[in-house]
Amino acid sequence: MAGGQGTRFWPWSTGEKPKQFLSIVGTEPLITQTYNRLKEFLTVENIFIVADGKYLAAVKEAIPGFKEENYIAEPSPKNTAPCLILSNIVLSRAGSDANVVVVPADHYIPDVDTFAAQFLAALDFAEQKFIITSGIKPDMPHTGYGYINFAEKEPVQPGDREFFNVVEFKEKPELAVAEKYVKAGNYYWNSGMFVYKLRHFKELLAEYSPYYYEQYLALEEAFDDKEKFTGIFNNIEKQSIDYALMEKVKEVRMFKARFGWSDVGAWSSVYELNDKDKQDNAAVRENSIFIDSRDSLIFSTEEKPIAVIGLENVAVINTENGILVADIKQVQEVKKVLNELKKRNS
Repeated sequence: MAGGQGTRFWPWSTGEKPKQFLSIVGTEPLITQTYNRLKEFLTVENIFIVADGKYLAAVKEAIPGFKEENYIAEPSPKNTAPCLILSNIVLSRAGSDANVVVVPADHYIPDVDTFAAQFLAALDFAEQKFIITSGIKPDMPHTGYGYINFAEKEPVQPGDREFFNVVEFKEKPELAVAEKYVKAGNYYWNSGMFVYKLRHFKELLAEYSPYYYEQYLALEEAFDDKEKFTGIFNNIEKQSIDYALMEKVKEVRMFKARFGWSDVGAWSSVYELNDKDKQDNAAVRENSIFIDSRDSLIFSTEEKPIAVIGLENVAVINTENGILVADIKQVQEVKKVLNELKKRNS
């Protein structure tokens, strides 16, 4: 899934080139890293990208040789439930018995071998009628993630792999609630990655999400009529797959991710994922200078030098699109900047 708009990474990301097409962490765009991870256990013919049609050129730039027939173009951005319905319909035309891995294009996962091994095991387990998800062990009481409450004492063990019964999906909590989750031990972060059989997805949608199942059938029937298909899709209610299905369905199992993971959700993630100096400053790109400063980030795509003097917990982001200076704990508020810019330009 590569349809994210990347608004939390202004001023580098834009609507034309959001964060999945940028080298936010590492030397390659995040979507390139994701594609290469999947190549470890899937053939390139079986790797599909779903996103707004306008991003096809960016995909081809990030992944040289990517075949256009493996691009699933969304008529409009409608969040992950319609996105997966569209993908399911397209892929099912080649065979509804196929098992699929669903991953966002903009996550950072450095341990490729472990990732591949665990998802291969999940693909095997998906022969049973389950939606399988990957849970991330929390290292802090994060309020920006949803949580998965699972039955830790009742693992299902096919071979040497453990899959756990999911009790409940929890929405993004308040800090006090997140602290309780972390202390309890059987609440993991919801990674937004799934494995299932195509026909099982459709069957579970029919059982637990009647509105989206009706939309599925309407889209499936109109598939060969582009104008009608687009009209139906554009009128579907925007909704995440978590709300549309995952919070309702009982046939869900979770495995504990043994690989490092970050959703690279904000500039603070870039700070956390990069090396620090003795004062815990992180400089991404050259020509960055810290003097009497600590716990700060400098990120620049420009050649001119940037210096930070006598500051703590500050993020300085310099790109050709603009400059951002913020308390590193408040960089999530960058959406307010975009809203203000839209007002001024309207």
